[in-house]
Amino acid sequence: MITQHAIQRTSERTGLNLVASARFIRNGIERGKGINSFGSNERSFLLKEEAKEGRRAIVYNGFYLLFSKDNHCVTVIRLPVWFGKKQFDGKREIRNARRYIKHYETNEQEDI
Repeated sequence: MITQHAIQRTSERTGLNLVASARFIRNGIERGKGINSFGSNERSFLLKEEAKEGRRAIVYNGFYLLFSKDNHCVTVIRLPVWFGKKQFDGKREIRNARRYIKHYETNEQEDI
């Protein structure tokens, strides 16, 4: 079941009208991914969100849908920019690509 609050928040956060927002949530319920579909960084982020008041999260199209204990969609929130994007430096994963690039550029300038 979808709450009116979830439809209103989806409309605000996606720019869709109310009918399209309800459809967005229904599609998210049907086609969205659960926590176990993601890697450790993404999974830990979603687990923190779920830990608040015993909720359940589903990821769909750049947003995550939060459900209450009685399986009502409570709200829809935009995912962070880093979610689902992995960057590698040869052998290891880079956690914060912006910081890495900034650090790499400053070290490169010192070598000149």
